[in-house]
Amino acid sequence: MDWKNHFLESLQPADMARLEPHLERLEMERDDLIAEAHQPVSSVYLPIRSVISVVALMRDGRAVETRTIGCESGFGLLNALGSPISFERVVCQIGGETWRMALPALSQAAAASASLSSSIARHSQATLLQAAQTTACNALHTAEQRLCRWLLLTRERLGGEVLPLTQEHLSIMLGVQRTTITAIASELQSSGLVSYSRGRITLRDRAGLAARSCECYEAIETAAKQMLQDT
Repeated sequence: MDWKNHFLESLQPADMARLEPHLERLEMERDDLIAEAHQPVSSVYLPIRSVISVVALMRDGRAVETRTIGCESGFGLLNALGSPISFERVVCQIGGETWRMALPALSQAAAASASLSSSIARHSQATLLQAAQTTACNALHTAEQRLCRWLLLTRERLGGEVLPLTQEHLSIMLGVQRTTITAIASELQSSGLVSYSRGRITLRDRAGLAARSCECYEAIETAAKQMLQDT
């Protein structure tokens, strides 16, 4: 079967046989709540054609995205090896198909297989690497650079040029005012890099966006490929 998720496709046949009976294929909608901060994680999500957003919450209600997860990995993998508690809010950012399985099922399978535990750890490392790079990016790079990086990473996960995203959603994910996103999107559109209408952003010039982005886009992509090249 074509699982269309890198974590599942990386598994040894015996490990896949352990997990397959527990996998459920479903359609997620944008803003579906996957996990809440300081609450137990009940399920593992392995995106196919969807994108998950992991968001850090402040006491005053402000939020900023720390990482996104698409078909290259999944959410809940590391929880299967350690604490089941999530310390961030996790939501569906872009709706679409995903695989889901109960967290205890993955935990039990990992306890019985060193190769499965290794694959879980490696894919989790790749996701945490993105979080570390995003932290540096948020502190050091401009809103335009971060938006371009974000659009390019989302394109890689969906495998297409049309991204179903509203400016309001982008402002929350990047932790900036909506007026800032509006101004940047307008300038990118005037430059022919993107077009925007009815909650959809179409990427017109990938190379141009990469030139406007910061080093973090390439750093995240390169490091993740190096970490996962043997899986």
